[in-house]
Amino acid sequence: MLRYQDEFGSSDYGFPFLKTYYEYSMRDTALLCNYRKTHSSFRGQGLITSAKPDYFIFVNLHKNADIKESINYKDKFISPGVFQWQTPNSTSQSSELGKDIIFSYKRGINLHLFVRKFEEVEGVTQPFTYLGKVLPFSDSAEGNKPITILFALENSVPDEMYLDFTTRTDMLGKDN
Repeated sequence: MLRYQDEFGSSDYGFPFLKTYYEYSMRDTALLCNYRKTHSSFRGQGLITSAKPDYFIFVNLHKNADIKESINYKDKFISPGVFQWQTPNSTSQSSELGKDIIFSYKRGINLHLFVRKFEEVEGVTQPFTYLGKVLPFSDSAEGNKPITILFALENSVPDEMYLDFTTRTDMLGKDN
């Protein structure tokens, strides 16, 4: 909380106290959201739904080469203002979770998107960049287990950040 005060001053960023385009770990996010369970349980998942009505989506844009195909989600930027995301592979459109995501606005669910280019760089776990709230485009949900859905970002990602996220600079990207 002291770090927040030092870096953001007295500005009110609303609840859950997240500043757009700032970097957070999953643990930081749990603390800033007043997450009531063990903060360590906030790690290791791509979708956190237990802080309802706020759902937190954490995305690794560039997956490791040895990732299992079942979790090799096709998450990507379509444009600076549009993001394609795939739900966890157990989610169908007819499930309550699927409906919460697809119809988030009607159901009063706030979807928050966090993205990082790589999970690790030189053995160091990278933080996620908070891109703000997202809304699904109506009728964009396709498929089941996983559902592919297009989100409109509340604010388009700045050009420099968009270029960084979409340009692959590691050796893994040669064939992708």
